Amino acid sequence: MSNLKKCFVYLPFVHFFSYNSVARKFLDIDALMSHAYDTCKPGLKTKHLGFRKALCVLMGWNWQVAPDPSKAYQSFSSEEVNAMKGDLILWPPVVVIHNSSIANKLKVAEAKIVSVEEIEGVLADIGFASGKAKITHGKPSDQSVFVVKFPPTISGFQEAMRIHDHFRAENHGKEELEQTKGEKGKKAAPADKLEELLYAHIALAEDLLYLDDETKKRCVVSSKNEIEAKADATLNLDS
Repeated sequence: MSNLKKCFVYLPFVHFFSYNSVARKFLDIDALMSHAYDTCKPGLKTKHLGFRKALCVLMGWNWQVAPDPSKAYQSFSSEEVNAMKGDLILWPPVVVIHNSSIANKLKVAEAKIVSVEEIEGVLADIGFASGKAKITHGKPSDQSVFVVKFPPTISGFQEAMRIHDHFRAENHGKEELEQTKGEKGKKAAPADKLEELLYAHIALAEDLLYLDDETKKRCVVSSKNEIEAKADATLNLDS
């Protein structure tokens, strides 16, 4: 969406900015949705539809339903919204690892600073081979977040999902992390192993805030379902 850069809501108008033209005003966000869906300008149809899909995901609306006066596209269950958001991963694949002892703002005595080398050790213990990805600190700068960056390949995606699935099976995935955020300030249970302090998940579009600026510039949003389908097709060709 190189031409479709910014959309700001200033009541009573929605202002839509692009690189190549002056700002346009729309009466409301529904008018903007209809414009993005109905535009027939050569070369811009796909970009407009992509913008509309991204805006629907942001708002929790159904991008597969055409806009109309009934606003039926705004009716979307929370389960469907979560499934839609869960399908939009960052590419090249990234795994985000959270150090809960810092992220949950425990007392200084209870917080544990973890190094990149220690993260590498935890991943090695679960069978992840070193050298397949680059591990760096993410954001914020309090060392509570690490990002594991993989190459933009099917094998890179599969390695990322292997880490994601391991932590989810241990009840230390994204959903469990969100639950711990509601327990900020509470005394944490003693952790026998470093891994018990860590929560990890594959990075979704909504996880861009955890990435450093350079990684953000290189990332695009892709469909996890489509990538899995390509991976399955590759396996079928090899078998």
